[in-house]
Amino acid sequence: MPVILGDNRLHVTEFDVFFENSQPIAKLNRPVPGDRDKKIGECVLELIKDGDTIQMGIGSIPEAVVAGMEGKHDIGVHTEMFPIGLPQLVEKGIVTNARKPFHKGVTTATFCAGDQSMNDFVHMNPLCRIYPVGYTNNPGFAAHFPNLVAINMALMIDLSGQINSEGLGHRMVSGSGGQLDFQFGAFHSKGGRPITVMSSSRTAKDGNLVSSIVSEMPPGSPITVPRTYAHYIVTEYGIADVRYKSRRQRADELINIAHPDLRGELRQALRKNFYYNGPEAIRQTHA
Repeated sequence: MPVILGDNRLHVTEFDVFFENSQPIAKLNRPVPGDRDKKIGECVLELIKDGDTIQMGIGSIPEAVVAGMEGKHDIGVHTEMFPIGLPQLVEKGIVTNARKPFHKGVTTATFCAGDQSMNDFVHMNPLCRIYPVGYTNNPGFAAHFPNLVAINMALMIDLSGQINSEGLGHRMVSGSGGQLDFQFGAFHSKGGRPITVMSSSRTAKDGNLVSSIVSEMPPGSPITVPRTYAHYIVTEYGIADVRYKSRRQRADELINIAHPDLRGELRQALRKNFYYNGPEAIRQTHA
């Protein structure tokens, strides 16, 4: 196990039993971004500026962002998980943490997973520190980092801006992790930018194309981020800025980044649900 500095020590007297294990620790290989991931990554990179502090999750899209950060300067990292490409970002001088108001010069997180190069990099490295999740993920603390950019993935989003990153209907796919914590922190950060990334569509088992931007969530679907904290939504077709927008404006923004073959049905849903249709609609409502 790599030994990582920070506030993560427990005294031996706090343990009841030790079990020795000689197996090598599990390694997490870097995801390989596909063409669609790279297009999404390019859009995200347009929103990242020199001196920003970033938080990102794991996956092929965040990896595409990491791979494309050449030319950025003085990036800081305050996150839940060390980015898998952190050693390379530090080596190239992209991540310096020089402009962070807290833990200047140090990358902060609450856990680490990666390949052997990551384990070697973080071991006894004074530039990497791990703290309890209640500290790193505290939304109020995160909000004190100016220009905090939170980058997290979603499964689907509805036309009002509700973000679901956890399940399809009643079928759970993932957990919320620190997404809401950092979404809230970046939303309230001075100059902060919460960014939700996702593919515009997926192929169902029957071969049909299914939109990740939906008119409404399937019954039972969890809401990971409420629409009040939605800001930038990114697919391979561009960037939607839904902050400070009305429901209709949000829907228009989101339809513009949906898969082109699926935009027609979303516009029909927009006209049906978000527009007033006169006295007849009132009669049907009260019928």
